[in-house]
Amino acid sequence: MQNPYVVIDLETTGFSLKEDSIVEIGAVRIENGQISDTFSTLVKQDRPLTDICKELTGITDDDLADAPTLEEVIPQFLKFVDGYNLIAHNASFDVSFLNAAFERCGYLPVSGRCIDTLELAQILWPQETGYALEMLTFKYGIPHEKSHRALSDAKATAELFLLLQRQAKQLPLLVLQQIEQLNMFADWNLRDFFAELLQDPVKLAQTEIPEGCTVIQQLVHRPVEIAERSADRREPLEFDAETATSILSNQGPLADQYADYEERTSQMEMARTVADALLSNQHLVVEAGTGTGKSLAYLVPAIYYAVASGERVAVATHTINLQEQIKDRDLPLLQQILPISFRATVVKGRNNYVCMRKVANGIHSQGMVGDASERSFYARMLTWLLETAAGDKEELNLQGSHIELWNRVASDSDSCIAKKCPWFRNCYYFRNRSATEQSDLLITNHSLVFTDLNADHRVLPAYSSLIVDEAHHLEDEATKHLGEEAGYYQSIAALNRLVRENKQGLIVQMRTLIGLHPEFALLARILDEMTDTIATVRQHAEETFRLLQTFAIEQANNREGGRWTVRIHHMHTELPIWQAILSAFDNLQTDTMTLRQLMKRLEQEAREHDDEIIGFSTDISGQIQEFDRQTMTMTRFFREAAGVSNESDRSVLWLEADEKSVRPAVSLHVTPVHVGQLLNEKLFEKKDSVVLTSATITVNQGFSYLIDRLGLRQSEQQGRLLTLQVESPFDYKKQALLCIPTDVVPVKGVSDETFVDSFCQSITSLARISKGRMLVLFTSHKMLRDAYMKVKPALAEHGIRLFAQGIDSSSRMRLVHQFKQEEKAVLFGANSFWEGVDIPGEDLSCLVIVRLPFWPPNHPIAEARTEAIEKEGRNAFMEYSVPQAIVRFKQGFGRLIRSKKDTGAIVVYDRRLVEARYGRHFIKSLPNPWIYQGPEQDILKVIYNWLKN
Repeated sequence: MQNPYVVIDLETTGFSLKEDSIVEIGAVRIENGQISDTFSTLVKQDRPLTDICKELTGITDDDLADAPTLEEVIPQFLKFVDGYNLIAHNASFDVSFLNAAFERCGYLPVSGRCIDTLELAQILWPQETGYALEMLTFKYGIPHEKSHRALSDAKATAELFLLLQRQAKQLPLLVLQQIEQLNMFADWNLRDFFAELLQDPVKLAQTEIPEGCTVIQQLVHRPVEIAERSADRREPLEFDAETATSILSNQGPLADQYADYEERTSQMEMARTVADALLSNQHLVVEAGTGTGKSLAYLVPAIYYAVASGERVAVATHTINLQEQIKDRDLPLLQQILPISFRATVVKGRNNYVCMRKVANGIHSQGMVGDASERSFYARMLTWLLETAAGDKEELNLQGSHIELWNRVASDSDSCIAKKCPWFRNCYYFRNRSATEQSDLLITNHSLVFTDLNADHRVLPAYSSLIVDEAHHLEDEATKHLGEEAGYYQSIAALNRLVRENKQGLIVQMRTLIGLHPEFALLARILDEMTDTIATVRQHAEETFRLLQTFAIEQANNREGGRWTVRIHHMHTELPIWQAILSAFDNLQTDTMTLRQLMKRLEQEAREHDDEIIGFSTDISGQIQEFDRQTMTMTRFFREAAGVSNESDRSVLWLEADEKSVRPAVSLHVTPVHVGQLLNEKLFEKKDSVVLTSATITVNQGFSYLIDRLGLRQSEQQGRLLTLQVESPFDYKKQALLCIPTDVVPVKGVSDETFVDSFCQSITSLARISKGRMLVLFTSHKMLRDAYMKVKPALAEHGIRLFAQGIDSSSRMRLVHQFKQEEKAVLFGANSFWEGVDIPGEDLSCLVIVRLPFWPPNHPIAEARTEAIEKEGRNAFMEYSVPQAIVRFKQGFGRLIRSKKDTGAIVVYDRRLVEARYGRHFIKSLPNPWIYQGPEQDILKVIYNWLKN
């Protein structure tokens, strides 16, 4: 007989336990695997409902007029749930509000365990893209008529639970037993759920392993085979530029796939030029407007060149989205249509792959897995290994603490024991590495390219030519990776993986493994010394970062989103607090040196024992090396700070601190002021050909800005640089209307509050005309939040939903999905929304740019680069700030028109676009939209007619 359950769901006026209250309760009984009874009630409120609550639930103040009070509801609810085990989706939210209500009414808090179907779904369906109730019920066809009504949500959760229960019964017996072992010494909410499954005598008799799986040291997983190096010989292949263009022509194999295929002149021209650059060992910078089809324009010649020459070509993107598009859409298409065979492999950083030895160590260390989040994580690893063929972190939608927990099971070179590992022949990382060695084409990302450059090309297999897509990010990526960064969270995380305050961690696990056996006496003493030393190291690290946090908040003059930044000048190093920081760091260095010495002793002693001991020693060494890298960066930071001058043009030192964090969340940065020379030395001089492409890399229709910033001027002087600008196939004159209101409040000379007040009135009017369907891009999160509070009620009066980044969700994908689902909606975004957001068709008809996207001039990097340019007697604003903003502006502009059928209006509420002398450079850099400027009321009429027609 199955345990009886009650599924609960609450609707509340908000998310704050102190300020908000329960407005509706729904509950469903489950007995013998069936829904047997329901409970539902509204709850009277002592104040009007918030607009958000009414909009989300559909409940009105009139609905609550005759509802019972909380004091009347709670006894009835307790009677309904008495004797039943509780279930909820995202249970911590519901339980916390219930307990607050119980306390208010004089009852004891919820006792016993509450099963969370969100957590259970993460374990049993480890590769879902999202775990919101609405997403899961939609995918699995569970009836869910009234989302955000308590009884409907409770019923949907009940059906979800029953489905998950059936899924759990299908797990192999060994996996269920291992999940139970994880909970042997713990009070986990899911403990009874999994224990109940093991009480079934039929299940206990099912000892077979799932088809296609294997078992190594009690870990069930799908076998991974490392392919042997291929020895096949290919026929010689002739290749020239015309070969590449023929594939994309109306007479080519691509046209055979699509009945309405039309060759694109711009795509053909780009493919021809990429081929020429590869064949002649030249570098190429090419801007290909939206709709060109640039990925095929470089992939086709890259594949032909690699196969014909035998020289591997790498393709690097900035975003995962584009990398996945190439992997899932472009490469399968080309494998199908090209008359030649080729091999392509997606290459990711090593820590994207799971290390099965580390998973096994965590699972087999009974009683050593700490909190509920860890148990949930390792249970999820067990079920994921039954499914995954790649072992790639990207398959998992990791959130919260699971993101940090991934580092415990991630593959890395510091802790790899290679052929001594029992999983070596089944290693996901080495399987991928073997595939890359046999590939003609590598698909990777900017970050890994720079990691490879810093490691003297030991990370990626050798390649002769590189194609960089989304190249407008290259300077920022180079700045990030060619510099150094150390931080509190990275440092403490490494220590926590060794010894945590709750007596968990690798050292504790190893100490428990060897026990009191005399054979391990020396190992035990070393581990005990390390535990004591780490406690001291942690103390000095906390002190150092705490002082740095105080210093940063006191000295910073730049604050955005609760983050303080301060650039280090010579005057700072003379302050008393700086001397205190150096003293604390000196103590940290001394203890870190002791830790290094203990690690060497541990490694020497571990070699005398078996592979399991060696494995633990290697894992411990890896974390100490990670911590050591952090302290070495800090050492460089303080050493350079001692000799820093305000005129330094080589590197800039700066701190970033979070003022609101309970912990001293500080990061230290040593960043190159100029990356151009470094890129020339490390990249452009080392490779036969580098192709840089993007939809937005010209300024004033020219490449001069990019050539200077990326260090390509020397290649140009040597005659090794080609440039090409191909136009988009879209007719922007007919598809895009650019409007600049000339009578709106100016950006400069008024307070942000005044600007936001004026702007919000404009947004409301514009949203009504466009019937929602509007994306608003901000340059400031604070301004976004202020505008959201003012605009949301006004839009609600007209039946228009408002979604905002960082308020409704931090997930860009989720917000865009919600925006598309609504008939009338407005979406507020900042930073990441300026590019990569793709909303084609009628879902988006209006784009608003609040301000021109200039970098904060007092950010340490911008400040240092400005000083360096001005030191040479040049105009930093026109040569650096304006071009940088133009590239960003073009990215934002590109969100509107995504296909030949799209039409819409762009409104820029920044009069500098037409009033400042540099404004014409922004407009000249755009792809020739129809432009209208005038009073706002006239612009509203023009947009209305434009959208109507």
